[in-house]
Amino acid sequence: MKAKHFILIAFCINAAILSAQTLGEFKPGKSGPLSLEKPKFDNRNVYIADFAVHYQVYSEKAASKKGGSGLFGAVMGSAKASLAVGLDVSEETLQNITNTAYSQFLADLKEKGFNVMKTEEAKDTEFYKGYQYRDSLKMFPSTTIEGAITVHPQNVGFFYKEKGSTENTTKLSKELNDAAVIRVDLYVEFVKSKGSNKSGIGANVVAKTNLVLSENSTIVHFIVGRNKIGGSPLAEYQGILKKDLDIDGVIKEEKITNYVDSDYDNWGTKTAFGTVYIAKNKATAKAAIVPADAPKYEEGVEQAIDVFLKHHLNEFHSKYFK
Repeated sequence: MKAKHFILIAFCINAAILSAQTLGEFKPGKSGPLSLEKPKFDNRNVYIADFAVHYQVYSEKAASKKGGSGLFGAVMGSAKASLAVGLDVSEETLQNITNTAYSQFLADLKEKGFNVMKTEEAKDTEFYKGYQYRDSLKMFPSTTIEGAITVHPQNVGFFYKEKGSTENTTKLSKELNDAAVIRVDLYVEFVKSKGSNKSGIGANVVAKTNLVLSENSTIVHFIVGRNKIGGSPLAEYQGILKKDLDIDGVIKEEKITNYVDSDYDNWGTKTAFGTVYIAKNKATAKAAIVPADAPKYEEGVEQAIDVFLKHHLNEFHSKYFK
């Protein structure tokens, strides 16, 4: 009987280790003024101003090489290569991840003793004058990363602007009696693409697939209150990533390329009127679809988001609350 228990325990431990191994090295960082990391607060009210996950599902890149005259009358034609890479993942999967991530974040806030205010409690603030409100935001193309879809949790209300960038929420926190205002922006990328001139004689585009929670723009931002003089916040914490957090075992990591060489006429054609040099302009386009196992994608991305948010919530809580 003891042997069976031991085997079961060992199996559970191994399963946990395997699960943890789906993520690469986690290197969290923080931004914002260090001088603000001193006060301790009793007010446990928090207000989530935004919670958005931006999923990269498409990438398109082009590279070109100009044509022109070479040495001794030689001619080189122009070359252009383009490469489009898409991710085979459903909208349902993206929505499920976002819903789960938001629900878990709420649970973690409440576990720390925070009271999560309802969105409507800020509807009469000066800060939100000119904003629109919707109970459940639809998916839309990301305005901050090309080829991405922005997804909000379902059946959760948010105030939003039709145009313009996100405003500093210091005033909003002050209007909400110094409640901590939280903004979450998470970026999930699956490919990085770049174009180049291939040794000066052609155009080349390279795409490298790798699923990550991106270090670029991923942030959980906490702001508390507003100073009477200067208008700076009483406390601010910006949780970020120092490097991409790899999500392994979900998509095939590979290099996808598209190359076109330049046409070059070095010899020319002799005619009665002299030597004529002719080179064609060349262009090529390529498209590729990267398959993703939906359950693995969902589990891996959820795990990465959870690790990121839990860490920074713990940091924020320990620095500013008793």
